[in-house]
Amino acid sequence: MQYASNAGRFPVAVGPADSSERRRGGVAVRNGRRCSRDGRDHDPVEDRPPMTRELSLTERRDAIDDRLEAALETARGDFLLPARTTVVDRNDRWYGQLVALVANSAADAPDSPSILRAATAMELFRGYSLLRERLLVRLDTPGTEAVAWESNAALLAADYLQTAAYSTLGSLTDGRTCIERLATVSERLVETLADADFASQPTPAAYRSFVDGTAGALGAGAAGIGATLASVDEQQRGRFETVGRGGSIERRIRSDFATDTGPSRSGHRVRDDRQLRRYARAQRAAATRALRTLSSTADVDPLREFLGRTVPNDPELR
Repeated sequence: MQYASNAGRFPVAVGPADSSERRRGGVAVRNGRRCSRDGRDHDPVEDRPPMTRELSLTERRDAIDDRLEAALETARGDFLLPARTTVVDRNDRWYGQLVALVANSAADAPDSPSILRAATAMELFRGYSLLRERLLVRLDTPGTEAVAWESNAALLAADYLQTAAYSTLGSLTDGRTCIERLATVSERLVETLADADFASQPTPAAYRSFVDGTAGALGAGAAGIGATLASVDEQQRGRFETVGRGGSIERRIRSDFATDTGPSRSGHRVRDDRQLRRYARAQRAAATRALRTLSSTADVDPLREFLGRTVPNDPELR
């Protein structure tokens, strides 16, 4: 994926498994996974040497992809095909990157296995949210077999991704707190989708509420999980969540304006998008202020640069 330039929007300070057990390099391997002398399984992805430096965006995306592939290993058959295609198609890993960049800004070990595992969980949950939204909006998905996008398949695949996300977080030392953060996002998402009127053209106010409860909730949740892994205090976590929410909302609105249909859940253009443009500017300003405050205690330069580089261009929003 090619990322757009910052353009001044966020100023930058600077083999298949089997049932056999064999030996690999003196270590037992069962069903394609390493196991210790006591017979416990080890994840081959997690057993790699720990990172001693912060990864580039491309390196981190590849690391998250490896973990997603392992998590989606059992997503086979027509009814679970949407789980795999939804996650694979969204290959920028924006929310996973957000988790990692927030955690890295204050953590002792950047891009540790725990951070990358949490980033993977966020991408799995993002897939869940996309499936639920697509199911309700009834959008066509080109290139996918029709049987895989029937309502039963979409519901089953969404539940699969949500369960996988919680399971992945549950293996972390701070798993309980991270799960609580994600549960808050899930509640907001479900409420937003339940209240949305997909049959009519949304007003700017209705669409703004929709973006708040979907993209905004996901961004705040990703940042909150990253801040939890970095063990920052509640005030700092709140600032990181402001950054995540603002960046995600602006990104969603900009992305919608960049499409042919414009910012509408039902495929129609909102009557007056000037209100949404002003709202996007306000969200960017809030995120920038929070980053400025955070910069006194955390290394937020990579996070600031990431937000500036990954938001679609829209000159009217400057």
